[in-house]
Amino acid sequence: MQVEEIVAQLEINTRTFPRLALEAAIEQREAITPILISTLDKLSENLEQLLEKEDYILHIHALYLLAQFREPLAYPVIIKFFSVPGEAALDVTGDIVTEDLCRILASVSSEDIEPIKQLIENRKVNEYIRGAALEALLVLVAQGVISKEEVIQYYAKLYSAFTQEEGDYLWTELVSSSAQLSASELKEEMDKAFKQDLIDPFFLDEEDVNDDLQLGTEAALSKLRENPRYSFIENVVSEMENWSCFKSEQVSQEDDSFLLPELLTLLAVTKKSKKKAKKKRKMQEQSRRRNRSKKK
Repeated sequence: MQVEEIVAQLEINTRTFPRLALEAAIEQREAITPILISTLDKLSENLEQLLEKEDYILHIHALYLLAQFREPLAYPVIIKFFSVPGEAALDVTGDIVTEDLCRILASVSSEDIEPIKQLIENRKVNEYIRGAALEALLVLVAQGVISKEEVIQYYAKLYSAFTQEEGDYLWTELVSSSAQLSASELKEEMDKAFKQDLIDPFFLDEEDVNDDLQLGTEAALSKLRENPRYSFIENVVSEMENWSCFKSEQVSQEDDSFLLPELLTLLAVTKKSKKKAKKKRKMQEQSRRRNRSKKK
């Protein structure tokens, strides 16, 4: 398959999973990588225009392919794409932000976490994107790229730098990430955040935090490593093949019924479901999802 044909098949979502095109893209990595990077770079200049292309999906494939390639040249371009102020970057990627952006960022970052830090600290950037950047650091810890101590030191600075302006979602992500590292040295900061009502109790409570802190360093790191959420993107085909956007319209509509607020409330009966339900509910409220690539 020629590169031009690969790009054409990955550009528009026909409701059929483009397995052969993705496999061909992987085989022709060297040839297609510059095209994927250029696509993201050009689109980041006018994301609002991308919202008008309802079935356009090349940018989604580009993000996952470049992550699988662990392509360092894609790193600044992906950072640029998600640094666009406002809601546009969220709107054109939908659930990818809360599901896999942390893994995508970590996959292309190597040992350079400064761009991720800039994304976290940029108040013009959407809060969900900033939260994904926070979690990208957990991925890098889980994969042994950076140390737990380095991240904890950085989180300590964020507790001093963050204000109420960050909002409860980002504060909750910060405390949750700290707890998952079993960062007992940050317990005072975490307790203070709860006392100041900066944490969303639906998403995280003090019992959750204390449970994580009691694990200790080794158990916490082992738990991170075992969690697929904190892994690199390794196989774009297995990552994407079951997405509902590649199913027929009828099947997709049936799947979407599981996103109704009433059912999301029912999903919240366990701690494990709270996190996903919260993200899905908020994404419903804030994202138009016109080019959403939701996974099931």
